[in-house]
Amino acid sequence: MKERRAIDYLNEMYEAASEALSFVGGMDEAAFAGDKLTFKAVAFCHFTIGAAASRLLVNHPEFATEHPDLPWTRICGMGNRILEEVFDLSPSNIWEATYRTLPELLSAIDAVRYWHAQGE
Repeated sequence: MKERRAIDYLNEMYEAASEALSFVGGMDEAAFAGDKLTFKAVAFCHFTIGAAASRLLVNHPEFATEHPDLPWTRICGMGNRILEEVFDLSPSNIWEATYRTLPELLSAIDAVRYWHAQGE
């Protein structure tokens, strides 16, 4: 199996965050709470983001030190909370996490990806 680079994990995080936001696009919180398929898809996106961040930190521990501007604890924690609370997930909590954290995460990942694109 090919070793994955830090940028590969960042790209997975970015894709999952983008997908989550596109899944809820045009919905209000009540519609989201009533749409089980979208709720589960968005929750899985949050889990994917946390899992990719955790793997990135395990395989490239220096990356967190080089990029302290990304909220690593919060990112990994969300994935862990979804796994731990899989049967008790609240649509309200997932909705809030989606709109409160994912736009900022996309911006932060973009900043890191463009920094790496410069050859740093």
